[in-house]
Amino acid sequence: MSTGNAWLELAKALDERASLLEKVLKEFIVDVTSSNLQDIISKNKVVILYFTAEWCGPCVTFYKTYRDVAVENLAPGVAYGKVDVDAAYSVADKYKVKHIPSILVLVDGKVMDTVVGSVSKSELERKVKAYVAMAKQ
Repeated sequence: MSTGNAWLELAKALDERASLLEKVLKEFIVDVTSSNLQDIISKNKVVILYFTAEWCGPCVTFYKTYRDVAVENLAPGVAYGKVDVDAAYSVADKYKVKHIPSILVLVDGKVMDTVVGSVSKSELERKVKAYVAMAKQ
């Protein structure tokens, strides 16, 4: 096999791997609606909800930080969700979310922490790690 072919095969394998990881990631952060919220809460000790909207520039930008922190802090009993405030207004209303982006941390179904606006990755990670540790207990 020539070096050129080896590189092409490696590139193809990496593309396939990237596609698979992207698919898993999309499934990992669940789109939360009024119809699946209770199920998500009942199956997880900690639920971290990201409130956003498609038209919100800061939300779109901060989502990458949320996604990165979520991927780095996967744990059993912890669910990461995304709530589109336009599509799932009743969920935003239930938790009295007035500003986006916002993150709510629920432990055993109760709101334990809120992050309003964009924060640094290190600050978000610090908060998330503390709640992930609770889920492991």
